[in-house]
This record gives sequence, C-alpha cells and structure tokens, in this order.
Amino acid sequence: MKRFAESFVVREGMSLNVGERVEVYYNIQQGGFSIKSIDKSNPNNGKVVAYASNVLIDNASFHLNLNKLKQIHEQQRKTVYATVKGTFCHSEEINNDNHNRGYCNPYTTGKFIDFDSKEELKTASTVYFYEKFFSYL
Repeated sequence: MKRFAESFVVREGMSLNVGERVEVYYNIQQGGFSIKSIDKSNPNNGKVVAYASNVLIDNASFHLNLNKLKQIHEQQRKTVYATVKGTFCHSEEINNDNHNRGYCNPYTTGKFIDFDSKEELKTASTVYFYEKFFSYL
C-alpha cells in the first residue's frame, strides 16, 4: 500500500471541502491519518475521502467504540476504535506550540487523555493531528 506521509491525498473520484464535517483517525496500515466524510452534503458521506500526514479540525468531539476496544484486548491486535469528529479546516503543517498534547492508547487508557493532566478528553475547539499524535485547544 502507498504510504502518504508528508502529503495530502484526496481519493480518486471523491472530494473534501473546507467546512465539511469529518471523522479522523490514525491509519494503522499506512501511517498518517484517514479522513472520512460525515457530511450529508458530500455524495461520499460515510466513506474515507482523503489521507493526510497533518489535519486540523474545529469543533471536535472524541469518540470511542467500546466493542472494538474489547476486541483489541481479547485479540491483542490493534484496530480503529477511536475517532475524532469535527469540521475540516486544512491539512497543512502548523506551529502547535500553544496547543495541549493528548494521546489515546488502547492498552494503557483506552480513552483520549490529556498528556499532562491525565484527564479524559471529550471535546476540543481545535484538534491538530501530526505524526502519530494530536494536540488540541
């Protein structure tokens, strides 16, 4: 499979526009992030429409699939169980020094956690995805 590190790729025949509702998750197979449209105005609603090494979304909410998390623990094999939904802004690299750092690890917490306070995250005004990590405001 093609790795998409350091890039932004819209899948052939699909579209992604600024302001569109999306769901973002780390792509275990390829590295980087998959962007799924959840915007009813997009004809590809419910499908992965793009891949990116960096993604910025606004009005974010953090979501967990507890059945998938249970499956991870039983099989000791990672799968997508954690996603972040929000409004797509862009896929450019930014300076995120003023953002808080967060993480999500199925084997240690199973939840989205603030790196410093260790508190669970439910929502954020902005989330920036980069490398295997995310930061937020």
